[in-house]
Amino acid sequence: MGSLTKVGLALSIAGLMFFVYMQYKQNVVGVVLVENTSDISVGEFTNLVSFTIGRISMLGSIADTDAERTQGLSDTKEIPIGVAKVFIFDSSEKWSFWMKDMNYSIDIFWLDENGTVVHVVESVTPDTYPDTSFAPSVPARYVIETKAGFAKENNIGVGAVVNVAPFSR
Repeated sequence: MGSLTKVGLALSIAGLMFFVYMQYKQNVVGVVLVENTSDISVGEFTNLVSFTIGRISMLGSIADTDAERTQGLSDTKEIPIGVAKVFIFDSSEKWSFWMKDMNYSIDIFWLDENGTVVHVVESVTPDTYPDTSFAPSVPARYVIETKAGFAKENNIGVGAVVNVAPFSR
C-alpha cells in the first residue's frame, strides 16, 4: 500500500472516530470496553452485550432474572443513545410491561424466539402508570426498551430482525 493511501486511510479512520465522538459525547458517559462483554458498562448500565436491531448496532443491558426484569429501567435517570434494556424470558408469552418509577419515555419492542419484532409501542410515557400496561397481541420471548423515538428515527417496526445470538448465555 502506498504512503498516500495509508495517509488517506488514517485520515478516514480519524474522521470517523471524531464523528462518533461528537455524536455521543453528551449522551454516553463512562464507556468501558473490554473483551469480556459482561464487563462492558455505560454509566449505570452494566452487563452489556453488543447486538443489532435492523442495521443499528446497540449495547444491551441484560435483564434475565425475575428481580432484574421487575426492576427494568425503573429509577434510572435516562437511557443513553446506543443503549437498550434487553429482557430475556425462558418462554414465549404475552409479556406485559408498565412504567412504574420511570423518569422518561421509551419505545418497547417485543421479539419472537427468532428475533423478529412482533409488536412495537412507541413513546410510552411515565404518566401511563398505574392505569396502563403494554403487551403484544402474540407471544414474545424477548423485549427491548430503548430511548423514545428510536423506532421512528431508525425505521424499526414489526418484521425487523434483531440478532438475538448475543442474548444466549
